[in-house]
Amino acid sequence: MNYQDTHDPKPEPIAASHAPVSRGRMTRAFVVTGLILVLVLGALVGFNIFRNNAMKAFFASNRPAPLAVNTEVVAAGEFPRILTAIGSVAAVNWVTISPEADGRVDAFTFVPGGEVRQGDVLVQLNDSTEQADLNNYRAQQKLADATLRRMRELKKQGAASQAQLDQAQSQFDVATAAIARVEALIAKKTVRAPFDGILGLRQIEVGQYLKAGETIVTLTNIDNLYVEFTLPEQAQPRLALGQTVELTVDAFPDRTFTALIAVIDPQIDMGTRAIRLQAVIENTDRALRPGMFANLKVMLPPQTDIITLPETALEYSLYGSTVYVANDGPAGENGQPMYQAKRTTVTTGNRHDGRIAITSGLKSGDRVVTTGLIKLFDGSQILLNDQPTLTTPNEIPIP
Repeated sequence: MNYQDTHDPKPEPIAASHAPVSRGRMTRAFVVTGLILVLVLGALVGFNIFRNNAMKAFFASNRPAPLAVNTEVVAAGEFPRILTAIGSVAAVNWVTISPEADGRVDAFTFVPGGEVRQGDVLVQLNDSTEQADLNNYRAQQKLADATLRRMRELKKQGAASQAQLDQAQSQFDVATAAIARVEALIAKKTVRAPFDGILGLRQIEVGQYLKAGETIVTLTNIDNLYVEFTLPEQAQPRLALGQTVELTVDAFPDRTFTALIAVIDPQIDMGTRAIRLQAVIENTDRALRPGMFANLKVMLPPQTDIITLPETALEYSLYGSTVYVANDGPAGENGQPMYQAKRTTVTTGNRHDGRIAITSGLKSGDRVVTTGLIKLFDGSQILLNDQPTLTTPNEIPIP
């Protein structure tokens, strides 16, 4: 028996609900997207161009006002050449006064710190023993002289031999020599000044027993001084007797003294490789004193054909020294001459009286900024103070 299921009929196939997208619609979508991107990029580029032009216009209308500076047109010429050194002032004549013989101090006739002349008596040592010896030898000389005269008469008469006459002459000569020796010793008991000068501090007292060579006082002539100093051996070819030396001391910082080189040591110190020199000073006003520390400048023959600048014109850095050269620039308002600062590296040399030698980097005729460098930079517009200025106030800011 066959049964037919009337409840579960066989399902029919389901028709597709989405049709494939056409190729034309996709192309239109890409085109629209591309146009949008082009418009966005164009807007950005246009905005940047507009912004840059606006900034240029802003800075063009608001550029920094020119800076007023002083300048100097450089020219080659002579410039002092100087060697610097340090040294000590000393006296040409200086001595420690000492007795040549032992003795007790009977008196001293000097005042510490006072002036004395050559030959003035300073100290008298006791010489009583020597005076007694002198009287004794004078008596012996007197007797020997009488004996010698008698022998000469007897010799003429033939009553005395030549030997007797020679003996009498010898006794007279011995007595005369003894007198001379004692007189020399007595002279040593009187201590005198060996030259003109100023005495130092007294080192003795009356009644003190002095030995030969013991210090009594110092004597210094401060009218003629010298300064001793050293220079590197490289300076030797440029040194000569009679060259001028300028010196300053701490006691007189605003005063410059002059000396002349008098001695150049022929030997160079093997330890320091330096040359020792002495320069004499005429200390007529006695301002300088021995022992002073001195700063020295040895004045050599000047350099020729050298460019110099005020030291204020230079800027210093780890990379070297620079200056600003004022080059011609566009004319300013009202046709006023304008210049442009150009930073230039230079090589420097000696310094003297606020100026410095420039050995390379500049040439004669260059105009260099000497003041007003604080706000300058490479390319700054500058106005020269030595040029005619505008009559309207506040048009030119002064740095």
